[in-house]
Amino acid sequence: MNIDQKNKIIIISSPSGAGKTTLCKLLLKKMHNINLSISYTSRNQRLNEINGKDYFFVTKEKFKQLKNKNFFIETEINFDNNYGYLYINFKTFKKKQILFDIDWKGARKIRKKVNRKDIIDFFILPPSISELKKRLVKRGRDKKDEINLRLSYAIKEISHYKEYSYVLINQNVQQTVNEICDIIKTNLIIEKNIKLTDRKIKSLINF
Repeated sequence: MNIDQKNKIIIISSPSGAGKTTLCKLLLKKMHNINLSISYTSRNQRLNEINGKDYFFVTKEKFKQLKNKNFFIETEINFDNNYGYLYINFKTFKKKQILFDIDWKGARKIRKKVNRKDIIDFFILPPSISELKKRLVKRGRDKKDEINLRLSYAIKEISHYKEYSYVLINQNVQQTVNEICDIIKTNLIIEKNIKLTDRKIKSLINF
């Protein structure tokens, strides 16, 4: 997949409960040149979620139809629910960056389809597994068995942190989102400087 040189794909991954979704929401508020790539899911809509903003909620049958038509850049099944991201027309984003709130399996698939230099990827870790358990219990969405399943899965997910360019421990959500912003801005500035240098060199050669 070729993307416009003005675009970057930003990937944020983490185990369930480590703060990935909250960080993405804060990042979108802080950096207005970022658009969220909204995924499709077959899971039930939660009370605080808005269709078309948090996810596109569809039936399993509808999801299967979209998948069979190759509408998705990647799909995954997590906890018996389907998730998928549509192929993107990057030209519609113009100078905006595209944010993916996605797990390590989805991130790996995107890396296979997009030039690595066009990706800025983060893996978010909890301070500890015991802290992760506290967060999962506190949010009150899952039963005890489901929490234990998520913790077991989290340990497997964490083993993939080396696949990411940046690994951050989310002890303080505001501090972590500031770190993410700084890293993104630095990457964009470096790329801009490289392009300016390339243009200067070409002008010298053609002088």
